[in-house]
Amino acid sequence: MSAVYLLTKPNCPLCTQALQMLHQLVLEDPVELGVVDISEQDDLQEEYGWLVPVFVKANDDSELRWPFDEKQLLEFIEQ
Repeated sequence: MSAVYLLTKPNCPLCTQALQMLHQLVLEDPVELGVVDISEQDDLQEEYGWLVPVFVKANDDSELRWPFDEKQLLEFIEQ
């Protein structure tokens, strides 16, 4: 099972949209999801403050930054 983190922050409609997009995907294998609120960590807030939502793979730290669509998200997760 692969693990993916969603970097998000409060009151972020795009983050909500990205999470809904993930839940609608039909994946070959299950994915463990961690949601990280960047507003609670200064270093993440500084690096990603204007970039969220961002998906990050736990195994290699590769990133998928907004904007992306369902096809791009699926390809990112299943790589």
